[in-house]
Amino acid sequence: MVLIKVLIVDDQELIRLGVQSLLEEVSSLEVTCFLAASGEEALAQCKALSPDIIFLDINMPGIGGIETARKILKAETTAKIIVLSVLDDGPIPAHLVQMGVSGFICKDTGVEQLVRAIQTVLAGDFYLSDKVAQNIALKKLGVIGGDPFSLLTSREASVLHLTLQGHAIRTIAELLKITEKTVVTYRYRVFKKLGVHNDIELMHLAIKYNYTDWNGGA
Repeated sequence: MVLIKVLIVDDQELIRLGVQSLLEEVSSLEVTCFLAASGEEALAQCKALSPDIIFLDINMPGIGGIETARKILKAETTAKIIVLSVLDDGPIPAHLVQMGVSGFICKDTGVEQLVRAIQTVLAGDFYLSDKVAQNIALKKLGVIGGDPFSLLTSREASVLHLTLQGHAIRTIAELLKITEKTVVTYRYRVFKKLGVHNDIELMHLAIKYNYTDWNGGA
């Protein structure tokens, strides 16, 4: 049996320890679990440990899950990212799948689905929970209306997510390690693509399209 290195990234300790406990009790897998409470910790651990699987939360302090995923996918790594979130609809799942994550499952899942997700992505395939897969498919077919957030690039989405968390331009620049001028440029592009003029309109649009995860965290 091949040893699988799993990095569990979530700012909630109960989630991290819970997923670790579930995976270590599975007889069909031999895993070693590592834990990270933020995107910054995840990036450092990913570089040091070269994990096979990364279970990644979205809404975390610091750079957050979207930017963390972007940086990991941009780096030279074979790690497979499986987003573990409370969200199963809205633009975020589809956006992360388009970015290149290998899976997206909900936090209310059971251990069987965690195991299937690991086995599936290690085999080179995508793994989406049923509800997420259904919503993405329905949007592609036009059964469910599209949303303007799908027009954003991954870096624009990172700036948007941090803006929705209430971070100032200077803080966003520090977190993403870019200049304040660059943040302003990305914000301008986001506002233009979404057709909004200020942060209040941006927040209302995010709530309308379920781009926020404040009703329970992600």
